[in-house]
Amino acid sequence: MDLEDVWRIREEEIYPTIFGGESRGIFVLTAEIFTKRFGAKTYDPRWLTHGVFEFAPTQARPCWLYVTSAYSNPWEQEPPQYDPDSESGSGVEFVFASKEQGDWAINFLQNMLAYDLLLTAGHFGDRPPLGEGDRIPLNSPIDDIEGCLIRNAIVSVPSELPLGFVLPSGKVGFFTLTGVTDAEIAFAKSQDTDVLIERLRTASQYPVTDPGRASVL
Repeated sequence: MDLEDVWRIREEEIYPTIFGGESRGIFVLTAEIFTKRFGAKTYDPRWLTHGVFEFAPTQARPCWLYVTSAYSNPWEQEPPQYDPDSESGSGVEFVFASKEQGDWAINFLQNMLAYDLLLTAGHFGDRPPLGEGDRIPLNSPIDDIEGCLIRNAIVSVPSELPLGFVLPSGKVGFFTLTGVTDAEIAFAKSQDTDVLIERLRTASQYPVTDPGRASVL
């Protein structure tokens, strides 16, 4: 059992089992995301093997699903060090559910993955990696269409998917990203992200993101 085996098990066995649906394959990160989007002067070449899968809706899941891969690769571990009871790689992969299909959704999740890779590498100083409850300003519409009110994202644990999975190299948890409006972010700052999630859930706007929706507040 080596890194290639772990990689294959996640992408060819675990992901199809959990997410189902047809997939267009993986959309890997590019150097430009790090250098132009985030202004990084250097990046780890291994990051360019990370990417995003798109899974089409199924009978059990009516939304489009976008999932990162390779963030949980055990890059720094040798096979004899693999431990199913520890974390594999970063110990996390990101999930984004969308009402509609779109390359914008792939771009969004690629950006979030690249952002977290840079956070972990210390590119943004002492800021910690993304975690449950975090609120992320996107500074532009999530789908790049003028008039879209979804200009932020929140991080939570899955509510309608498994919390994670186990690789031979260790455990991996999922973090869900959900798009929200400026007004909703302001509400979360005053009340708490969990309170906002309940408000969104009541309005059937969580965890699936509808880029064309109005604010629930």
